[in-house]
Amino acid sequence: MSPAVPPDPRPRSEPGRPLHIAHGVLTLDVGGLERIVLDLVRVGRRQGHRVSVICLERPGTLAPTAEAEGATVVSLGKPPGRRPELVPRAAEVLRALGPDVIHTHAVGALWYLGRAARTTGRVPTVHTEHIDNVGKAVGRFAKLKTRLLWNRAGRFASAFCGVSEDVSRSVGRWGTVPRAKVHTVLNGIDLDRYDRHGERAGVRAGLGIPPDARVIGTVGRLNEVKRQDHLIRALGTLGARAADVRLLLVGDGPERGALERLVEGLGLSARVHFAGYQSAPERFLPAMDVFALSSRLEGLPLALLEAWAAGLPVVSSAVGGVPKVVRHGETGLLFPNGDEPALARALLELLDDPAKAARLAAAGRAVVRRDFSLERMASEYEGLYRAAIAAGRGGG
Repeated sequence: MSPAVPPDPRPRSEPGRPLHIAHGVLTLDVGGLERIVLDLVRVGRRQGHRVSVICLERPGTLAPTAEAEGATVVSLGKPPGRRPELVPRAAEVLRALGPDVIHTHAVGALWYLGRAARTTGRVPTVHTEHIDNVGKAVGRFAKLKTRLLWNRAGRFASAFCGVSEDVSRSVGRWGTVPRAKVHTVLNGIDLDRYDRHGERAGVRAGLGIPPDARVIGTVGRLNEVKRQDHLIRALGTLGARAADVRLLLVGDGPERGALERLVEGLGLSARVHFAGYQSAPERFLPAMDVFALSSRLEGLPLALLEAWAAGLPVVSSAVGGVPKVVRHGETGLLFPNGDEPALARALLELLDDPAKAARLAAAGRAVVRRDFSLERMASEYEGLYRAAIAAGRGGG
């Protein structure tokens, strides 16, 4: 842990006074949520704040990066299952760190750290839901269990944020958190990291993709929620007129083996490229011609914003907060969730019409630069931090 820092004599809620912000996550493994936390670490340090990250389970792949950015990373080593004995341990860590505010990013983190904060005094907690977890749960019992956890954990947060209006509405719709606590803070990205000037030819050569191929690409965990199998099957239906089209999957995850078997079974091994886990996935965006998302559930997908920032046209399933951001036919193309023929048609429409693809890409890039900067997101969260501190309570 970092050495103790002399306390600032100014009131904690005073604008401009540096804060000590402790982010709470399950782990800093690779994912959209974790990358948002890492960006909040970066911008927080640039603005002079102290930043800590408390990992309930294990540090994860991105922990060294967070530490290199100036954050203190602490792991509580939580084993699987309910662990009430973790609350005193978390309270001990909070007393040692001495944060002004806690910002949790998973309902499990809120459950443990929010309760721990209550035992340490009046350190407020701000919580962000990055996806509709009740909607994500499969089966009636799982939905009821998730809803109950939200209801119990929600009382520990001074503010309960959704990354899209859809996620925020779901919190209210399930009746789990008082509406007065619910806010929407749209995701933001570091725009300077995404452009179309990357080494397109070099990335393609490294992956064995011909320089003149038309490439559909996506970035994300290879898991059941992201449904990359829809993309693979859609590629298989494009026919002879798309024989030069390749699919690039950037990311890794539990479904990789099943996806590789699907590719082999469809005879697409020469046309589908698995890039695996990449610490800098933005480096692969210039190798793509069209960016596609086929998820069955999303909040506000970071990958979509990054594709726009890189100047790519986007095709996405119309799920979660996506339709509120992507205007069909203006800033991208949408298709009904799970409709593989519609996905294939949308992909072919942009691949066969470069002028339309360029027009949609330019419109999307303008939207992300106007509405989705990292600085805007961080500023909105800081406003909630200071309001919670000024209220002098940790939820309730």
